[in-house]
Amino acid sequence: MGRAVQHLIRRLHPKQSQYNHSQLSFMKSNNPPSSTYRLQLHGGFTFTDLKDILDYLDKLGISTVYASPIFTAAPGSMHGYDVTDPHMINPAIGTIEQLREIKKILQQRDMNWLQDIVPNHMAFHLSNHRLYDVMERGPLSPYYKYFDIDWQHPSPDLAGKLMTPFLGKSLEACIEAGEIKLVYTDKELEITYFEQTFPLSISAYEVLQSLLKDSDALPVLGLFDNLYQQATKGIALKDWTQVKQELYGTANRSVLEGIATRISNDKEVMLQLMQQQYYLLCSWQEADQRINYRRFFTVNELITLSMESQAVFDEYHTFLHSLYREELIQGLRIDHIDGLRDPATYIQRLRMLFGSNCYIIAEKILEHAESLPADWALQGTSGYEFLAFTNHLLTSNSGEKQLTDWYQELLPELPAYQDIVYEKKRLILERYMGGEWENLIRYCYALKLADARTDREQLKEAIALFIICLPIYRLYPGQFPIDDYSREIIQTTFARIRAMNRHAETEIGLLEALWEDIPDAERARNRLLFLQRLMQFTGPVTAKGVEDTTFYVYNALLAHNEVGDSPATSDFSIDTFHQRLTARQQHTPASLNTTSTHDTKRGEDGRMRLNMLSLHPSQWKEQLTQWREQFPGSGLTLNDEYFIYQSVIAGFPIDGVVNPEYIERLQQYLIKALREAKVNTAWSAPEETYEQHATNFVQQLLTDEHFLSSVRSFVDTIDQQAITATLAQVLIKITAPGIPDIYQGCELWDHSYVDPDNRRPVNYTLRQQYLDDIIAREQQSDFFRYLSENRQLGLEKLFVTWKALNFRRSHAEIFLDGDYLPLQTNNAHIVAYARVYRQEWVIVIVPLSGEVPTDTTVLLPAGAPGRWKNIFTGEMMDSSGQIKVSEVFGKFRLGLLNAGF
Repeated sequence: MGRAVQHLIRRLHPKQSQYNHSQLSFMKSNNPPSSTYRLQLHGGFTFTDLKDILDYLDKLGISTVYASPIFTAAPGSMHGYDVTDPHMINPAIGTIEQLREIKKILQQRDMNWLQDIVPNHMAFHLSNHRLYDVMERGPLSPYYKYFDIDWQHPSPDLAGKLMTPFLGKSLEACIEAGEIKLVYTDKELEITYFEQTFPLSISAYEVLQSLLKDSDALPVLGLFDNLYQQATKGIALKDWTQVKQELYGTANRSVLEGIATRISNDKEVMLQLMQQQYYLLCSWQEADQRINYRRFFTVNELITLSMESQAVFDEYHTFLHSLYREELIQGLRIDHIDGLRDPATYIQRLRMLFGSNCYIIAEKILEHAESLPADWALQGTSGYEFLAFTNHLLTSNSGEKQLTDWYQELLPELPAYQDIVYEKKRLILERYMGGEWENLIRYCYALKLADARTDREQLKEAIALFIICLPIYRLYPGQFPIDDYSREIIQTTFARIRAMNRHAETEIGLLEALWEDIPDAERARNRLLFLQRLMQFTGPVTAKGVEDTTFYVYNALLAHNEVGDSPATSDFSIDTFHQRLTARQQHTPASLNTTSTHDTKRGEDGRMRLNMLSLHPSQWKEQLTQWREQFPGSGLTLNDEYFIYQSVIAGFPIDGVVNPEYIERLQQYLIKALREAKVNTAWSAPEETYEQHATNFVQQLLTDEHFLSSVRSFVDTIDQQAITATLAQVLIKITAPGIPDIYQGCELWDHSYVDPDNRRPVNYTLRQQYLDDIIAREQQSDFFRYLSENRQLGLEKLFVTWKALNFRRSHAEIFLDGDYLPLQTNNAHIVAYARVYRQEWVIVIVPLSGEVPTDTTVLLPAGAPGRWKNIFTGEMMDSSGQIKVSEVFGKFRLGLLNAGF
């Protein structure tokens, strides 16, 4: 590479890397994918279905199947994150034999498998046999310490018990109503609550025995004696299950059924029996204010693991590692890494177990200017940061500001964005995570980091302010002294705290001092224990407070209310974009480049439509004013109406045809959005009248021909630019530093809403047909006219995806190891860059918006080649220090040029 190129790269990214040379070498030494294709596997899309599309994925240019969790999950799971057994393939998806068949097909095509794993949590469900065993055998279970449970909770009724918050009302009320019963199933005595089943704890055997005095029950007394004796041996779960089957098999079924019926009908005895369990059944709402197990966010049905334990780590990953050794999988994606107490240690153990050749990334939300910790032995992230800065590149800064100013004029009473963030994070903490908050206070005292002189309520407020004011999801304290970046974040956080509260200065100072090193080893260790625990809750409060609440309340431009993104980012320039990609190439060149996932708030093409509002702020203002005048009296707040109108634009069918299915999809999405906002309705307390107003309003809008006509006209206007921007985003994703990731079905237009809408079945037969048609027609003279005339079908997007992915796959080194070189243009609406590896060059040229003047040029550095091939059109072209964009865009408005081939 020439000195001029090296100089340009150094000039664009002068900041010294936080990564050391050995780490950078490690991160580039693995065999990363050329591209990934994310698939959601479940009962409706199984290994058999996956096998049927492998030929299509290979033809599309995909190198790696990127699979959602494939391990046994709660019955009916559509996502797989509610794992019940990490040692088994989910039978709803397929079998290990089918996976082996898929492996053979993948190997024949030189394709790989990237597996999503869930080390943070499992399902709180009967089919989770490890948890069931804990609830049955308590401290005698080998899994007693497997889950993150506080068995010493100070509430008397929780002492030695696992809180089990799944009742619709109190335990006493449920028993009185006859909803909780002791029943004899086909295998054993169990507790039932409607369709839910819970074990009969061995701690309750004594209660049963004391009640069974009549002679008919004598054989059962012996049964319980034998069961208890076997349980006290601490035998493995498999052996315990077998023992139960054998002993229950010898019992008299009719006697057991009679006993169960008798006890169930005696309310007092039933309550006495339930009080002796190793778990406490209670109302689901109680978990908002007290809890003794760590949840995934605020989801009662997901219980977390003690993954910091080496024993838990080893047991959990046994089957996963066997899949890797058998070469059924080649890479791992770690879900919700921020939930782990010590992510660095977890990653280190994972790397030691799977070795340096395993491609490992993590789901990690990086805020503005944040990067992965230097001690994480990962190849990168799942790519939300790429989504964010590409999204801002394709937004007009000035137009976005006009939209924001007008939004504030419409809703002058609405607080500023950062104030809403503060308010909603506090709401989550106080209303939905009060139990976790109290546990943190108690833990601080238990570790002797606070004493009797500390004002408990002021300390509680100081911790709340820290959680709320932390500007990132979390920090990763592993040792003292903390690193410079963490220290900078801490300083910023406490400056914010003190700006809001001067009354708790003593307790604020106490909390701030916990981040400082001290010579007392035990106290230093206790500080780290507390800080690591604290960090396990800052992420959930941020995710729930911002992504799942604020993003449904602050509606200035919904395109940036997205996972990894933020409407707070402003003045994002082309230079900023180049700086981000330069850093990406230097630090995490194997991170995924994603634009849609199962977690994004809306489809990538719907998001791009909304971005185009920033190019037409005046037209949008005029159009919205007309709609408000046409449809007054919806019964909704203006803010919610504004959300609905943007949602119509984002998800409006590209063919303009509105059918009952689309109306229902938008209605269901809207109910979810309103409940997430937690303003006029909520999941915990649905306001049916308000929700009915919302669905009626959608019905009214989408059955009014005048409204539909105006929407079609407006969407047609912005879609010309939205489609161009979408195609630009696709090409950037495939050619920029990082690994392109395609979410299932998104090779065609994706105007979906948040899950479950974005997990609808994908028509792969149609996609295969379209791709075959493109391949067959590519050499015809009218090919690009054909693409344009069939724009509604998404053929242009499919063509760009296919052509660029296959080019990337055949030129893997330049995209993984090649330098990233920003190129200068004489037009602010063009982005151009080069990828350079040894003597080979690739140049990417994309329009941002509007018409490109005929005199637009891209300047080339000294030493650049003079002859290029246009990969999309097959044309050859010459350059002499510059490239004329009009020549590149003659047939197709994107440029992918190659020289030195």
